[in-house]
Amino acid sequence: MEGFNNILLAYDGSESSISALKTAENLSKVSGAHLTVAFVHDPSTETSVKPRAVASNENPGLYYTSTYVGVVPKPGDGVYHEEENIHLQEDKPEKKIADAKSRLSNIVKADYEVLVGKPADRIIGYVNQHDIDLIIMGNRGLSGLKKLVTGSVSKKVIDEADCPVLVVK
Repeated sequence: MEGFNNILLAYDGSESSISALKTAENLSKVSGAHLTVAFVHDPSTETSVKPRAVASNENPGLYYTSTYVGVVPKPGDGVYHEEENIHLQEDKPEKKIADAKSRLSNIVKADYEVLVGKPADRIIGYVNQHDIDLIIMGNRGLSGLKKLVTGSVSKKVIDEADCPVLVVK
């Protein structure tokens, strides 16, 4: 199979992106294309809640994150516990990249990139700055209100990318 020289795999660790990784690996083997695995870290979606005054002259008893501003919870209210921070460790970019590396066979050589920002924008930006001729990504299968509110990363990439996009379910 000819035609692909550089494949970008958008990897987030979901079941569909694991399937996309296997597809990318197979296409890379068959076509001889160079594979780049990218994880996009979007800090704006982090929801850990830690106390912080909104401004120095405002109420220091407010909790503030990108998704919550409110009064300090009573102990045990469950808003933030240090031990709950463990799940945030699993979403660290280094963990996602290590997971992708462990799932690829030794036959395929790949580069690994951590991109920071909105996933669709960063994927498209990377493709525009590099000589990528195929994007492979999983479909997370968001539905209903969540899809309406957040939009679909794969849809935006399909709409805006200047190269073919293969979405794997």
